[in-house]
Amino acid sequence: MKRNFLLFAAASIVMAVSAQQVPNAGFEQWDGTPFKNNPQPNHWNACNVSQFGFKFNFAHREEGHSGQYCLMVQDQEVGAAGITKTSPGYFSLGKPWVFLENLFKVRSASAGTTGGIEWTHRPDTLSVWIKRTGPHTDLEDFYLLYYAWRGTSKATHYKGENGQCTAVEKINEESDIRQALDGNECGTDVKAVQVAEGMWRERRTYGKWTHIKVPIYYFSSQEPTMMNLIFSASNYPNFRANSGLYAGNSLYVDDVKLIYSDKIQQVVIDGKVWNGFDMDDEGEQVYTLPAGQTQIPSDIAFMRGIGRLTNSKGASASFRGRKLTAEEVTVEPGVVNGKPMLVHVKAGDGSSTRTYRIQFVTSR
Repeated sequence: MKRNFLLFAAASIVMAVSAQQVPNAGFEQWDGTPFKNNPQPNHWNACNVSQFGFKFNFAHREEGHSGQYCLMVQDQEVGAAGITKTSPGYFSLGKPWVFLENLFKVRSASAGTTGGIEWTHRPDTLSVWIKRTGPHTDLEDFYLLYYAWRGTSKATHYKGENGQCTAVEKINEESDIRQALDGNECGTDVKAVQVAEGMWRERRTYGKWTHIKVPIYYFSSQEPTMMNLIFSASNYPNFRANSGLYAGNSLYVDDVKLIYSDKIQQVVIDGKVWNGFDMDDEGEQVYTLPAGQTQIPSDIAFMRGIGRLTNSKGASASFRGRKLTAEEVTVEPGVVNGKPMLVHVKAGDGSSTRTYRIQFVTSR
């Protein structure tokens, strides 16, 4: 019985860790419904276009960084009868969409991504292996994007290339959630609460497999209910950046992983940031109290996910971070001018731990 209990406990730990990761992260499973006779990856959705009887596939199964396969997307020309337009190559855990009323109103077309997957976790880094190739990689950004939110958003209009607002109704559309950095310029009727974001954009060629780590920042300490990942070879998704789209620019993606940190990024004591705190130092760190103070302050917050991001149009968003929970941090009390406080930190997936030693002393 004891042995069976231990096996059950071990299995529970493995399940808890895997539940915080990305489905089909290595792109080895390609059992999705074929599109135009092309295989499609499980759990992921490419920006395949199906309009007026024409189909354009964007999901390409290529040789991977590890294992057998990766997923490649590429900007390409779509259309017919001499009326074509370069469409961005991207894929997502959510559902890419495109709205085109007819072939003679190409400039009023709009596009984006809705939804994602149910999610209550709070990772600290998006880890991914990529290659980025093409004839004009220096002229447009590629995007690696993570975002998480609570609630439900709704809007009825989205911007087209002509700058006008096209009438189309969507629930949990990316631009309705990411108000700070990519807000829907046509207005959002019902707003969700964005909890977190990690974004990497860059105009660069990566001819060899390269490991990219994208920091994830937090707007608040709230627990998300949904999250989405988007990987784009170009200015995702369309008509929102300050440069065009270039056919042939490609992005290869493999080995997607979410990393959970055991570090404290910032310590706030009595409402003030401790500027002298070093998140990499597990030795003794000293905090000086006012002369005569004999008690360690009770108002101490341990924070993570603080930063700032700038979008392609130069707008910035500040992330105030999130307060670590009691499940993540345990404290052994210290004594002023005596025993240091011990702060034990556990990564969100239980994969690692860290202990900080904080010595409180009084000034003279």
